Amino acid sequence: MKSNNHRFLNATLAGMLGTLAAASAMAAPAMPTFKAADSNGDGMVSMVEYAAQGGQAQAFREGDTNDDSRLTSDEYAKAVANQDRIKAGKFIDDAWITAKVKALLLKDEGIKGLAVQVDTHQGTVQLSGWVNSPEQITQAEKIARSVEGVKGVRNDLLVKG
Repeated sequence: MKSNNHRFLNATLAGMLGTLAAASAMAAPAMPTFKAADSNGDGMVSMVEYAAQGGQAQAFREGDTNDDSRLTSDEYAKAVANQDRIKAGKFIDDAWITAKVKALLLKDEGIKGLAVQVDTHQGTVQLSGWVNSPEQITQAEKIARSVEGVKGVRNDLLVKG
């Protein structure tokens, strides 16, 4: 039975991550075309032009294969692909953290079955909902902090009563 629960948990986590990644990709605004990004019309996209369109410096540097601090149309396509990868990676990291914290809370005998909500944004986990004791608040926070990638925990759990 324990093995089946483990498989079910892994399948659930994988499904959640896939769904969240797809939702993120659909919700993310698309970078403009090369021609639109080249605001001064010089046939190249500078870091300033790229950043003005919401591009990240890391994606620009990875796309700039000849290291001349300007992107050709081919390099721009690489930078946009890198931009999408970076955005998706950050979203999946948060989704993975949320799923892992939820799974650990469900496994904990003192907390499972309680209405604890978990949300993660940029590595910060927010716990909310109702528990039966102050010890459960402390335990839930301890569990959240134990997950790799957690940068901070905002504990908004309240004791029923």
